[in-house]
Amino acid sequence: MKRLFASLLTLSALAFTPACGDDNTPDNPNPPPTDTTEDVSSNITQDTTWKAGFTYTLKNYIFVESGTLTIEPGARILGDQGSALVITRNARIHAVGTAAAPIVFTSSRPVGSRASGDWGGVVLLGKGHVNVAGGENAVEGFFASESNPLTRYGGGATPDASHNCGSLNYVRIEFAGFELSEDNELNGLTVAGCGSDTDLDYIQVHLGADDGIEFFGGSANLSHAVVTQADDDSLDYDLGYNGKIQFFIAQQNAVVGNYGIEASGNRNQNAATPRSTPEIWNATFIGSGRPAGTSPVQSGMVFNTGAGGKLNNIIVAHFADFAIDVSGTASAALWNQATPELYLRNTFFWSNRGDTSSIQFVPNPSVDSSGNITNPDVSNFNEQERVLASGLNNRVLDPQLTDARNLTAPNFMPAAGSPALNPDNAASPPGGFFDPSARFVGALGTENWLAGWTAFPEN
Repeated sequence: MKRLFASLLTLSALAFTPACGDDNTPDNPNPPPTDTTEDVSSNITQDTTWKAGFTYTLKNYIFVESGTLTIEPGARILGDQGSALVITRNARIHAVGTAAAPIVFTSSRPVGSRASGDWGGVVLLGKGHVNVAGGENAVEGFFASESNPLTRYGGGATPDASHNCGSLNYVRIEFAGFELSEDNELNGLTVAGCGSDTDLDYIQVHLGADDGIEFFGGSANLSHAVVTQADDDSLDYDLGYNGKIQFFIAQQNAVVGNYGIEASGNRNQNAATPRSTPEIWNATFIGSGRPAGTSPVQSGMVFNTGAGGKLNNIIVAHFADFAIDVSGTASAALWNQATPELYLRNTFFWSNRGDTSSIQFVPNPSVDSSGNITNPDVSNFNEQERVLASGLNNRVLDPQLTDARNLTAPNFMPAAGSPALNPDNAASPPGGFFDPSARFVGALGTENWLAGWTAFPEN
């Protein structure tokens, strides 16, 4: 469910409410900064520091054109309607908070009046690969973006696989994202063409109006991320994204939310390379448990248009409509390869569409111009049989999470004695970027890495 804000055409002049009104409550477990405030209305063209103890309000689209934007721990950044922070290909961000003093991006509206889509979110643009003609693209979410060089991403004919877009550590992004037009949206966090030297660790995106985190191409890695109550998908990747992800949590509510993962290749050319095939370890995807058949479709994960993914030690639970859909022949072919580029292994499925004994077969029919079904399943892929086939160690089993569907104070930890903690049900991550000690199913073992810096405000 997405929202179109006509007021984006004329930026609003919202009154700023000092941060001292947002006290140290369970919704905001970290002490607020002082009420020293500064409006930001001009692009940044040199090294700039936003300091701890300050609150900065984005008045419109702010492009960091060059230099490094440094944001100190505990700084607070508010977004007016019609604003966003964009780190362009020739700039970097260094936003490194701490668990005790996270960096918070949130709405400029008063506490109690905030809502998803209040502002546009954070955008990182890099010089990595993107599988479109010419090797570069205009990022979604901007009017007339094709003619604005500041909205371009990708390295063209000579992409830089390691291009460093900067660092986001211990960062919360709240009430962000909006839709300008169909398929032209800003997300809570957009990562487009960023390379493997980009550092994304300990990030929460809460109540975003479109996707929580979306990757467009590139090979940026992500760890310790939680997306709560996104209006659309929690994790979306496309256009050849092939980074690494470990320790990821998604939670959807009963009103909005589409997929835990939407994985796409290139919608216009499904065979385009490089393919979207990230490697993902230790992730937890939680649906709302609402009745099936209501709008929008709410499901665990879908792989389409030639996208794959290598998923290990995963939990997929409580989605209304289905657990997984391998949609279309191009993505099904990646599962069927001798060396698969699409698979799930060591995965628990539980109570998706209320089913506690199996998962759903999701047919992908084709229809003619009159609406008649010409092929009942173009993909020729029975998820019920293929995903639960022997040798993959996937099963339908209750992970026994403590309180994963609580929207205001969730607890995603497995309870004592949970089968998710049994190392025999998991595989050891391979090392390198991945933590090899995480031999458990899901994003959390016995350590709660969300403690102290995450928050789940309703408004």
